[in-house]
Amino acid sequence: MTLEYEKLLSQVKKMVDSALARQVKLASQQENISEKINTYAEDRKELNRTLDLALESTDNKLYAARPHPAYELEPLNKGVSVKTKDLPETAVIIGADGSQIMPDRHAPFLYYLINVGIIKYFHGAAKAPDIFTKPILQFPDDSLDSNELVFSSSEVSVARDLEEIRTLSEAVCEESNDTEDIVLGLLDQRLLYRGETQVVYEWLKALQKVEQRYEQNKSIGLVGFITNPGTSVVINMLRTLDVDRINPDTGEFLLDPETLMQSNIGITDATLFTDVLEPGQRTTVFTNISELNTRFGNRGQDICFFYLNASTNARGRQISRVDMPCWLANDVNMVNQIHALIYSQCKFDYPYVLTRADEIAVILQQDREYFENMIAMQMGSDFALHRHSPKQIGKFNTRSGPSRYE
Repeated sequence: MTLEYEKLLSQVKKMVDSALARQVKLASQQENISEKINTYAEDRKELNRTLDLALESTDNKLYAARPHPAYELEPLNKGVSVKTKDLPETAVIIGADGSQIMPDRHAPFLYYLINVGIIKYFHGAAKAPDIFTKPILQFPDDSLDSNELVFSSSEVSVARDLEEIRTLSEAVCEESNDTEDIVLGLLDQRLLYRGETQVVYEWLKALQKVEQRYEQNKSIGLVGFITNPGTSVVINMLRTLDVDRINPDTGEFLLDPETLMQSNIGITDATLFTDVLEPGQRTTVFTNISELNTRFGNRGQDICFFYLNASTNARGRQISRVDMPCWLANDVNMVNQIHALIYSQCKFDYPYVLTRADEIAVILQQDREYFENMIAMQMGSDFALHRHSPKQIGKFNTRSGPSRYE
């Protein structure tokens, strides 16, 4: 049975009507927020005052942003362009990405596989990129009971994320030992990572390793690149401007603490900066305000960021976000060079090294089939687990096309 499209027509119409109505409401909110960013573009004092009031009224549970003090001369409503002098003649840009084979309890072998791809791109040098992969196979210990032989997809995803940042951290530090050029690591991932305490601790260790090397040579960095970001922390920062203002019609505060703690009101920062940033321009640098970033800050790794129009087309509006540890954001010259290097990579609105890292890391279906055949050969044809479950065999048969039942 295929999807019966005619049964979806009425639902599609409702969805379209709802989206159009929502767009009208968002346009009104967008106008209000745009007015605020233009009015307070250079008024850091008032922004910091209302942010502090908002933090106090929400018991420090605010989810917002604060302009970084080292960039106070950069207006919020104007983009910062790449300067020719900020683009290093030579540098090493390293991209990392990961792929995985998820565990399948219907398959003959219980395991998961992570493959991390790394590319080293030698900016300004007549040298071909270096590429390598790091495959990691995980399987149940032979001491476990059969009821425990399960890996969840979420656990595998977390394990892949950790391997990506560990491998990238190691790669940039090793490369930094071999060159005096700037070495920049790019991760296709936010740096403010959510997870269990131990997971966050392991994530922070990778950042701390890069920081230790940075303290030695001041020419190494690791950043996260997020395309189509959905965060609204700058929007929420601007909303705090109403925290102690009274509505003249009702006599009540324009913004109460409960409303203020809403992390998203429908407008994203990317939408806001679509009308601000020209291709290649970045925003000023912000620090993240959140309970999670407080945890990062306690380890000296609080996260800052800027938004970047990564488009190369004159009319392009591909707004991305670049995350970085605060110790890196404090170095204004280094941030300007990172801005220039990242944009030099965005020939197709996205960093070349991240596109190639994904290509290197991806595990294709034929790769999986070859790998499982390799396992089967090692285990032997008489091994009891060397067969798929009846459920999986049924899926193979039905999805391979119509067949006659006898």
